[in-house]
Amino acid sequence: MRIKSMESKTTNIHARPKIRFMSMFSEIAPLAAFFLVHQAYGLYAGAVAAIAASSLLVAATWAFEKRLARFAIFATSIAALLTLAAIIAEEKTYIKIQPSLFSGAFAAVLLIGRLRGRAMMKVFFQAQFDLPEKVWNSLSLRWGLFFLAATLANEIAWRALSDDDWVSFRVLIMAPATGLFMMAQLPITLRGQREMKQIMAAADKPGD
Repeated sequence: MRIKSMESKTTNIHARPKIRFMSMFSEIAPLAAFFLVHQAYGLYAGAVAAIAASSLLVAATWAFEKRLARFAIFATSIAALLTLAAIIAEEKTYIKIQPSLFSGAFAAVLLIGRLRGRAMMKVFFQAQFDLPEKVWNSLSLRWGLFFLAATLANEIAWRALSDDDWVSFRVLIMAPATGLFMMAQLPITLRGQREMKQIMAAADKPGD
């Protein structure tokens, strides 16, 4: 029974998908759509274009990878509701605060979860990565602090900058900063994946 249980666990872990390029693309495409459409048609149209791009990527993820991108679904839902409110009320502020609400919500979820001993990054990304619990905890704290900083930065930016300058801030400063921070988390993520492979290899050895 023990051998069968270990085999089942090992099979499930190896069956999980690896890192996908679509996950990275999903971070870039909506922002690119927002920037390009905003340049031609304005802030409202840019926001709608970003939502459309995000929705298409969520659908593509389900169609090609057979998984629900919870992270993207959460962000797209918030953006859609606030953009609708902005259009109805003719108030651009609802669009500008979207990054703050999104980042703030994730900062709260990750940091509160971490304080309560739960790694929320695992909840969102365990379908993509096999990592030890200590790595999930570390990533939850790191991303929680990053999202908190991003929230504060956006709150300052939309109040101090014009519409065009705020869009440039989102595209030329926050997007690269997010990408660089994401890349900075690769070493700990890759080490965690190697550690999990070693654990699985040890579990596969007969007589253990």
